[in-house]
Amino acid sequence: MMYSNECKDDGSYLVLSIDGGGFRGLACLLILVHLMEEIQVSGGNDASDEDTLPPKPCQIFDLICGTSSGGLIAILLGRFGLSCKEAIEVYREVGATMFGGETDSGEIWRQIMEGGQLSAAMFEKKLEDLTAKYTGSKDALFRPLKNAPDTVVHDSTKTFVTVVSKIGSAGVDAYRIRSYPRPLRDINPAPYGHKWTIFEGARATCAVPLYLSPLNIQVGHATFTFQDAGYSGFNNPAKVALDEAEKTFGPDATITLVTLGTGLRSLVYGGEDGWGNNKQVDDEHIDRLALQILANVEKLGSIIQDAPQVARRVAKQLLEVANDTEISHLHMHERFKRQGQRHNYYRFNPPRGLGDIELTDYRQEATISDITYAWLKSPDGQFAITSAVETMRNRWRCKLKQAT
Repeated sequence: MMYSNECKDDGSYLVLSIDGGGFRGLACLLILVHLMEEIQVSGGNDASDEDTLPPKPCQIFDLICGTSSGGLIAILLGRFGLSCKEAIEVYREVGATMFGGETDSGEIWRQIMEGGQLSAAMFEKKLEDLTAKYTGSKDALFRPLKNAPDTVVHDSTKTFVTVVSKIGSAGVDAYRIRSYPRPLRDINPAPYGHKWTIFEGARATCAVPLYLSPLNIQVGHATFTFQDAGYSGFNNPAKVALDEAEKTFGPDATITLVTLGTGLRSLVYGGEDGWGNNKQVDDEHIDRLALQILANVEKLGSIIQDAPQVARRVAKQLLEVANDTEISHLHMHERFKRQGQRHNYYRFNPPRGLGDIELTDYRQEATISDITYAWLKSPDGQFAITSAVETMRNRWRCKLKQAT
């Protein structure tokens, strides 16, 4: 059964935004599994098997976006149209290649501190294989051509990922690699006229400067270099997602924004009273994380020149990403509140524990699952889920009705 991408004449749109956060992105998928099960609507005695299954995110959301590992998840859910459980299986496979394979976590930190990066060869091969599996070609385009049918075998929805030019400045708006025509008055990233493949979009958005080399695109004698937008202030792409939705669906559209975090707030969260207005990361937090990084490296017996200073610099980078992520959330929360639309913004982000897991440690799946499920069962988690479910369930009812 085919589902229309939008509920006609409704004027409202559901948008999903997914943060970066390394392998902790698994928590986003676990939360989505729970959400999809909660909004499931039975079609009655005459319902098909498809109707009685939890919906896929591409059937609920009109637009899905992500940054870094969140960008990869956006591609799995939105561009490939996978169910949450299918995406989890794929994400497990990819995690073992993106985050160093069998490399010890201490060895990963040693490479990072020495200015090196993990080999991207296994990750790139896995991306090619996945793209070929779900499209029939490893070179399938992120945005299908007008005169050629899309080869993705599942349903899909509008999807974009964020990237930045490596030579660009922090704070400059992130480029958006889209599966659909760009909105008017927006720009496509250089090189002009380049037709981005799904592989290139996934590889570029996941190119976290700390541990994965950037993507180079060669056009003639010029080389264009792209990487993850998370370290340029867009690890939480909610603001970009809202801007894109308003441009895509029109100024009169009612946007409901659902955002998924990866627990980074627990690195720099200021307690129950929230955050101050100062964007600077606290020295105490930097020193604490730097000591954790050093402890991992020292287990190997490695000697790194100026190790304390290097560890502190790496820790500061990680904490600034976490800080920017939470500040972006607060700005979105206040924006919807000022506009009298507080029930059009939902943030799912387990507050404690996930941030203590190293972003490259794919071996911590059990811990990530335990923390996420504990939060979902907590009063805070249950309140967050309940408050969003009715809006999402109404959207699913609407689409089921259109499909019959």
